[in-house]
Order: sequence, then C-alpha cells, then structure tokens
Amino acid sequence: MTYIVILLLSTVLTYFMIPFAKKMGIVDKPDESLKIHEKATPYLGGVAIYLSSIFFIDDLKFVIFSSIMMFLGLLDDVKNISPKIRLVIEFLVIIITLIPFYNSLGIVYFLILIILGVSLINAVNMIDGMDGICGGNALFVILFLSIISKHFTFIYIVMAIIGFLVFNFHPAKIFLGDAGSYFLGYTIFYLTTIMTNNHGFGGFSISVIVSALFYTDLFFSFLRRVLNNRSPFSGDRDHLYDKIKKKYNLSIKKTAMMTYIFSFLFGIIGIISWDYPYLGLSLALIEFLFLGIYLKLYSYN
Repeated sequence: MTYIVILLLSTVLTYFMIPFAKKMGIVDKPDESLKIHEKATPYLGGVAIYLSSIFFIDDLKFVIFSSIMMFLGLLDDVKNISPKIRLVIEFLVIIITLIPFYNSLGIVYFLILIILGVSLINAVNMIDGMDGICGGNALFVILFLSIISKHFTFIYIVMAIIGFLVFNFHPAKIFLGDAGSYFLGYTIFYLTTIMTNNHGFGGFSISVIVSALFYTDLFFSFLRRVLNNRSPFSGDRDHLYDKIKKKYNLSIKKTAMMTYIFSFLFGIIGIISWDYPYLGLSLALIEFLFLGIYLKLYSYN
C-alpha cells in the first residue's frame, strides 16, 4: 500500500511542480547545442521524487546526506554553482558518508568508494540529456540493488521515479534537474556502499555491474574527449543514448527503451554474479566493450 501511495504522491507532486517551476523561472532553456529540446522546460522533477519518498525511508544517514546532495543540485539548478565548489561538496559528503563504515570496509575500499561515489554522482548527472533516459535507467539500478541488498525501503524511490516518468517521457513536460540526478546518483552510491560493507568484493562487484551503464557512458565520454584533444569535462552530443539514436534512427522514446534493455541486462548479470562472480564479471565486461566498440563511443561522428 505504501508503494501505491508514493506512486500517486509522486505523480501529483510532479504535476504541480511543472507550473511552479515555470512561475519561479527554474527552467532549462534550449541552446541548439547541448540542450536540443524545443522550448524552456521546467526542472524540479527530482524534487518531486525526493519529497514523495524521503519521509518514508528510516535510514537517518541516507536521509541526511541524500538531502544535502539534493539541495546542492537544486541550488545549482537555480544559481549555477561553480563546478569546483560542487566537486568539493560531493567529496566531503561522500567521505562523511563512508566514515561510519570505515572499520568494516578498510582503507582500500574506503578510498575506492570515494572515487567511485563522486564519479557515479557525476555519471548519473552526465547521462541526463534526453527525455526518460536518466530517470528510467536509475530506476532499474536502484530496483536491482534494493532487491539484491534486501533494503526494500529504497524501492520507495523507484515508485517515486515511476510517478515522475509519467511526465518525463518525450516530449518531456519536466526534467529531473541536478537536484534529481544528484539525489539518484547518491542513492546508487549509498546502496553500493551497503553492498560492499556487507559482502566485500562480491557486493562491490555486483553493485558496479548493476550500475555499469552509467560507468560505461562516463568512461567512454572521458576517453572520447581525451582522444580528440578536448577537455574531459566538456560537453558533447555523442553520449551512449545519442549514438543509439543516430545509429538506428530511433525516436527518443525508442532510444530510451533501448537503454533500459541494456540496464536490465546489466542487472540480470549482477544477479548471476551472486553465485558465479567470474562469469558475471566476464559477461559485464563483454556488454561494456560491446557498447563502447560497436556504438563507437570513443569517437565523434
């Protein structure tokens, strides 16, 4: 029953966030370069996801630090914060999150998860460039990690994402905004930390596999830019979803569905990895390389 309540609450909140964001001027304006949508589109979809799910989650550490990340993203949506300031805050939040787990994680996983956490938050933010892509793929990752880790309360966030997606499929009436991508990215990082803390290398590798679509896009985006003498932090329109759309001449909706299939496959491989870790890692690597090489994510068209 709680799941249904959250789904309805998210749908209603997202609906009302559309006129509110327009009135407050919290919108994403097209620039015919990186932002190719036809008209100014409201942000605050992520705020609706956050508000409709956060009060049902009883993990206080998660509530506190995910709230900080959400508000950081919201501030960036409104004020455009310096990337350096955002990066510093991300590192601080990730480190403080990990400190209580330090004794069981050990120094190696502690350091790896710091880098992974910051990378993941920015990877989720980076993939949010086409209607339905970021929210839908985050849904699959959070769902799989919630089930595998048996932290079922995080499925509340999944239900909230579904309510948001009602208005985010093409043509999107509202976007996640940085508030949403930061919140969802932190959620995936937190579940990865729980899995690593509870199950060591097995939990860590499964989490990375399940989240691998985000890492795939991040890795090849950096590689593509470096190989072409561009800043790895510059933007472009050659992300995984852009390549799929252009290669197969798909609509935006079908492109989103195609990315969901790849996320679902990574999730299934993650489940297989529970009993057959080396088989799972091998299959994940094959999908990772297939996407990178077949779609030529390392180059510009």
